[in-house]
Amino acid sequence: MSTRLGIYKCKYCGNVVQTLISGDGDLVCCGKEMELLEEQYEENELGEKHVPETFTMHEGCDTGTCREVKYVSVLKHPMIEEHYIQFIEAINKDKNEVRIKFFNPNDRAEYNITDLGENVHALELCNIHNLWRSKND
Repeated sequence: MSTRLGIYKCKYCGNVVQTLISGDGDLVCCGKEMELLEEQYEENELGEKHVPETFTMHEGCDTGTCREVKYVSVLKHPMIEEHYIQFIEAINKDKNEVRIKFFNPNDRAEYNITDLGENVHALELCNIHNLWRSKND
């Protein structure tokens, strides 16, 4: 049985899929069952950072239109062809709204999630070190 919003990866070809609605069947690729990626939370001795962080900034205050803008990012991670953040996904508390942004090498791994409201958690997929989840949920 699949997991709602679970992220699965084929260990043979590298395909990555996410289930929107779970079902009883197995997810199969290359003739083999796909692996449900385990969300990692704790940084280790790798040196680069993987755990996505959310933060709020005040923008437009110099023009009198001050507003809070919420971002999610993974800025202390390499963004080179060999090693980069493939996507960041933000999910609201009720899991009824999901936002995903894909990145390429040399991109800045950050985007605006202001309209998702409070209590948002984030996932990111590193092309080498797999799936990581924010600590703020």
